[in-house]
Amino acid sequence: MADFKERLQEEKAQLEERLNKLDAFLQSEKVKEIDDVQKALLKVQATAMNTYLQCLSERLERLN
Repeated sequence: MADFKERLQEEKAQLEERLNKLDAFLQSEKVKEIDDVQKALLKVQATAMNTYLQCLSERLERLN
């Protein structure tokens, strides 16, 4: 069980890092350089990643 929990924690940490980078990009001036469809898709992706992060957090909490 410890290995499983460690894998979930690592997955959560990696996801948090990627989501933070995506959020930073979406708030930067660089986002203005991409087309509106790509921008919209990145926002959908960020929402999905947030949902996934919440799910991982809940799963880890229930393992304690």
